[in-house]
Amino acid sequence: MKLNEVIYGFRLLKETEVPEISSKGYEFLHEKSGARLFFVENDDDNKVFSISFRTPPKDDTGVPHIVEHSTLCGSRKYPLKEPFVELVKGSLNTFLNAMTYPDKTMYPVASRNDKDFQNLMDVYLDAVFYPAMYEKKEVLMQEGWHYEIESPEEPLRYSGVVFNEMKGATSSPEDLLDTEIFKGLMPDTPYAFESGGNPEKIPDLTQEKFIAFHKKYYHPSNSYIFFYGDLDIEEKLKYLDEEYLSHFSRIDVDSEIPKQKPFDGVKRVVKEYPVGAEEDTKEKTFLTWNAVICDAEDYLTKSGLSVLTHALFETDAAPLRQAFIAAGIGKDVAASFETQLRQSILTVEITNAEEKDTERFYEILQTKLKELADNGIDRTLLEASLNYIEFKVREEDSGRIPKGLVYNIAVMGQWLYGADPARALFYEESLKKMREGLENGFFEDLIRRCLIDNPHQLLVTLRPSTTMAKEREEHTAQLLAARKAAMTKEEIQDIIDTTAHLKEFQQTPDTAEQLAMIPLLKLSDIRKNAEELPLEEKDVCGVKVLYSDVDTHGIAYLGLYTNIDAISEELQPYAYFLVSVLGGVDTKEHNYTELTNLENLSSGGIAYNLTSFSTKRNEKGWDAKGTVKMRALVRKLPEAAKLLKEILTGSVFTDKTRLKELVAQSLASAERGILNTPNQLMAQELASHITKAGAFDEKGGLPYYWFLKDLSEHFDERFDELSKKLTELLPMFCSRRGLTVSLTVSGKDYDSAVTALKPLLEGLPAKEFPKARREVIPEKANEGFMTSSRVQYVGKGGDYSKHGYEFTGSMRVLESIMRYGYLWTKLRVQGGAYGASAVFYRDGLMMFTSYRDPNLTETLDVYDTIADYIRSFTASDREMTKYIIGTISTVDMPMTPRMKGDTAAQLWLRGVTYDDRQKARDEILSTGIIDIQKLAGLVEACMKDNNYCVFGNEEKLTEHKDCFTKLVRVME
Repeated sequence: MKLNEVIYGFRLLKETEVPEISSKGYEFLHEKSGARLFFVENDDDNKVFSISFRTPPKDDTGVPHIVEHSTLCGSRKYPLKEPFVELVKGSLNTFLNAMTYPDKTMYPVASRNDKDFQNLMDVYLDAVFYPAMYEKKEVLMQEGWHYEIESPEEPLRYSGVVFNEMKGATSSPEDLLDTEIFKGLMPDTPYAFESGGNPEKIPDLTQEKFIAFHKKYYHPSNSYIFFYGDLDIEEKLKYLDEEYLSHFSRIDVDSEIPKQKPFDGVKRVVKEYPVGAEEDTKEKTFLTWNAVICDAEDYLTKSGLSVLTHALFETDAAPLRQAFIAAGIGKDVAASFETQLRQSILTVEITNAEEKDTERFYEILQTKLKELADNGIDRTLLEASLNYIEFKVREEDSGRIPKGLVYNIAVMGQWLYGADPARALFYEESLKKMREGLENGFFEDLIRRCLIDNPHQLLVTLRPSTTMAKEREEHTAQLLAARKAAMTKEEIQDIIDTTAHLKEFQQTPDTAEQLAMIPLLKLSDIRKNAEELPLEEKDVCGVKVLYSDVDTHGIAYLGLYTNIDAISEELQPYAYFLVSVLGGVDTKEHNYTELTNLENLSSGGIAYNLTSFSTKRNEKGWDAKGTVKMRALVRKLPEAAKLLKEILTGSVFTDKTRLKELVAQSLASAERGILNTPNQLMAQELASHITKAGAFDEKGGLPYYWFLKDLSEHFDERFDELSKKLTELLPMFCSRRGLTVSLTVSGKDYDSAVTALKPLLEGLPAKEFPKARREVIPEKANEGFMTSSRVQYVGKGGDYSKHGYEFTGSMRVLESIMRYGYLWTKLRVQGGAYGASAVFYRDGLMMFTSYRDPNLTETLDVYDTIADYIRSFTASDREMTKYIIGTISTVDMPMTPRMKGDTAAQLWLRGVTYDDRQKARDEILSTGIIDIQKLAGLVEACMKDNNYCVFGNEEKLTEHKDCFTKLVRVME
């Protein structure tokens, strides 16, 4: 195509070569409908499509979020109740979701299969342009909110998926902070409103406002269509024009995102967040300084601030971080730079602080920034942070998320505000200017311009409240009681009838004819063989090396798996602390700030951990290892390996002040984990009562938090013991005895990598330590963990191997049936929980879990009905095919070079062979109704074991205290 040429209604506006990602960008405009389209062409077979809309909220009802959920609840071509779920069940997608942002809503899909990719696109496009929510009032009730009551005597209550999701979100201080920061910094813009929805305001959303929002914003003239990968763009343009866009005429959509006018000076806001009624509120305040930095299109400033944020706040060498900790303000420092907005926002956060320190926090910040601007920033510090940021940009490792989606989100951060969409994909020019900036004062100027002389600043103090949680619930209860009292008998009966109608609607299955409307692949479209992951067993310096020959584009990925059998149960919490501080304490050659800079200069990061896994490689059936993961450019591997050797063999633990800081930081980090990921802790606690590996890992969860809390409170008297134990543990953690190494690097770089690694391997301690007695015995329990959360996380599980069952691929298919069938319907659709899942592991562990769940005993009751459901399970051939394909999509997720090497090594360590994986794949592909029904006894036996765990609202758990053998208040 030539510039300005029109094909299938699309005019080509611009072509751009993007050498950074070996791609070419094409910007189009569909002239009749006004739809914008950007195509990133390259040879990646993991194709991405998305359609996004600018959706600025005008209130806190969460209408952008609820519409995002609701568009996927049936459409013109696909008149099912939930086409999204049917797609997930039977698609080979590598990504399928929808996301609400503060100013946009995105509907992205990805797949490596051409036919599947086309199917996904069509269902999504029909959903956003022709949703069934216009006619079906049940959609808003289910996905947003509704009154619920089943008899005149019951109290009135709210329910709804988004309502309960946001009750969970607003239990988190981090989410509440984000809300207050946006509201405080940008009060005259749509960012002042909660696009996700405030549970107190969600019930203000009416059907009329709900429909009006969609009608206004979900028009092609307000859309941004994105394609990425190896695909026939002309075919896609033709399809878009003929099937959708040509049916719309261009209109003016008032969706512009205005800029916030700068403030005259720093603003101050004090708010509260809920903690447990009996929780100690000392040192539980969050302090944040926030500033609006620059417009979306100022790419160089955004790039520079990303480096500055890392250099000044995020590493152990960061001068602002050091200044706050030295002043005794809070226990930990975090910083974030949000660039996916009309105006970018920098946030500096102090955790575990006191409200009285707010002004001192601000004064130290400003004083230190002026000092750095006037005297200059340490060149090594800046270069180290620039190297770290550059490494991440060039590595392009987005894990399970398709690269194309990462680029899509980056593009939207420019395109949505009228800037060139391709600009977000370039980085060489910015890197070059920043390299030059190391010498010409660029970064010092950024400090003056963006952080000191910038009047657009906000201080938010978020303090704990022991009464807020109860007051919120009481307020809602009183409000609902008053509304019910004001209702006539006829109005109450109408709600009862509406509740019954909604349940009937939810329980009525789609017809076979409706289900058949969702396009479906054939089993013949699926690869029959499991993916082969390259792995060769080598010997280097007498150490077993698991080598994966993968094209890593000049990067080496190193993993050390150490034998930690010498670490006793008593030493285990100290070992968790050890792995959290390695690289953060002095060595015999460098202090910890020098180490931090050296790590960022020579590598892309080093991580240390303890982990357990089931394995066929020993009689116990499980093993625990110390792990060290490092990534570095091959040409820098000698420096990185030398540094790692220094840390593993030369770390010293005699600096009392530093260790006290690290205990406080670790405690603060553990508390954030409890507040932000209660679902993970719930699953960890549940697993600890089922398998030995789970019992080992649990020691790094809540028990480790309690260990840190005690250590912090008695640090002075326990310092000598701590120093001694860490010194004792270090050689146990990194001994060569029993060491296994994984190395992932391109074949041409193998020899260079091995040469660099030999001094490291030869330098590790070779002493053999006596094996410690470690009693790991899972014990059945029904535990309740009380928090200030407004929702629950409910899990129940068991060990099926103890009941005589062995792992089969059919269990993976049952996971899909549960996750997107029975549990989805019972817990999400009917129960109002945000999510539910089922997992069956090879070692015998199986679990059912719920996420942001308003219920407790009702969910446990659902788990106990699963066996009966499985026993009578039936499905058409089409439905079984759908579940099998959906299962394979989770098995065949694309892997980055790093993930291929990691996965190959993990499989080897667990003793899982290619034949094992092929057998499971064959079983998945051949799963039939009888195979699923045979699993009923397994599930029934595990449910009768009666192992369950609940994290949730203190009042709710106390109300059901008879369900638990133990109730624990997580934070006191």
